Amino acid sequence: MKSKISSTIAAALCIAAVQTASAHTFRERLAEGGRLSAEDIDAAFATPQNLAWYDRFTFGSYGEAHFNTGDVADKFDIHRIVLFTAYEFTDKLIFVSEVELEHLYSNDPGTDLVWELEQAYFELDLGNDYHLQAGAFLVPVGITNEIHEPTTFYGVERNAIETEILPSTWTEFGFLLRKNYDNGLQWDFAVHRGLDVDARNVNLSGPDLRNGRQKTEGFDDLGSAATARVRYTGINGLELAASIQYQDDITTGGADNNAVLTTAHFIYTNGGFGLRGLAANWHIGGDTSVGGVTQAGREIDDQFGGYIEPSYKWSFNNGMAVGVFARAMHWRNEDAPDGQTNYQAGFNFWPTENIVVKADWEHEDRANGRSNRDNYNFGVGYAF
Repeated sequence: MKSKISSTIAAALCIAAVQTASAHTFRERLAEGGRLSAEDIDAAFATPQNLAWYDRFTFGSYGEAHFNTGDVADKFDIHRIVLFTAYEFTDKLIFVSEVELEHLYSNDPGTDLVWELEQAYFELDLGNDYHLQAGAFLVPVGITNEIHEPTTFYGVERNAIETEILPSTWTEFGFLLRKNYDNGLQWDFAVHRGLDVDARNVNLSGPDLRNGRQKTEGFDDLGSAATARVRYTGINGLELAASIQYQDDITTGGADNNAVLTTAHFIYTNGGFGLRGLAANWHIGGDTSVGGVTQAGREIDDQFGGYIEPSYKWSFNNGMAVGVFARAMHWRNEDAPDGQTNYQAGFNFWPTENIVVKADWEHEDRANGRSNRDNYNFGVGYAF
């Protein structure tokens, strides 16, 4: 999504040291077929402050539309269109932003058009592979929260575990420090605003953590949460990661309802074969019946879930690809206090790497006296 506009042209305007008899600037030499050395190109990339302002921009976008049918009401939704921009002030300082328009069109009268700020942060290269982010950034938990362009995952809708248990997409204000090592190890530590669950986000069985995302609520409780993650990608085709988050109070009630989130995931690919899995657990401390977080006698101090997803992808010489997947999910939260299990299978078709067409079937094995459901989902998405 975040690709430069033509890597050579985007690298460079106006490097005065590069001259020929009839052309002086980098762009002019390109236009006339002038030969550029590796040193010319390296110098251009190393000194963005010498570029014209419009050559320091990166632009990208992604979006998706869905149609859901089966044992649910038929629904068509232009789910989201996201615009990404980045600006490189120097080779050490950049600004990144994403603005999202959700539900541009939906035949569901209960679905509202929403503008959201998904990211807006400055990133400073501190040297020695340390990077500092400040602003609104994606919380470093799980798989989908940071990488969720529709071309990168199977299934029309994002999986239920990284929607209901990990409230993706989850953006918070704060500061994040990241360190990368040559052996593939990376750690992140962030201090940020936390969830804000109040009486509006509660049903008979407990707190709705997803609706505790503050979104446009401002800077309430900035610094009330901290997240740490370790990720390892030093083995070809394998990613391992684990994170822990602490919030001193996820509620606006009179109780000290602290919360701890733990997650772990893996991603394995070998040729066309892929396998990924994730587990996440929330533990809510304090008296969760105080402050309207749960009703007395119906406290859920733990909400958890996990999934496993095998897949296989065939890629062709013409740039097309097709993949199939299956997924099993189980979770327990305020909507499923006795647990729910879903099974899913489907395919993705990529006519190019930037466009995807999807279809899947999902069986909901619901508890608590609710009837099971079979749903059929169709979608199209893009990312560049």
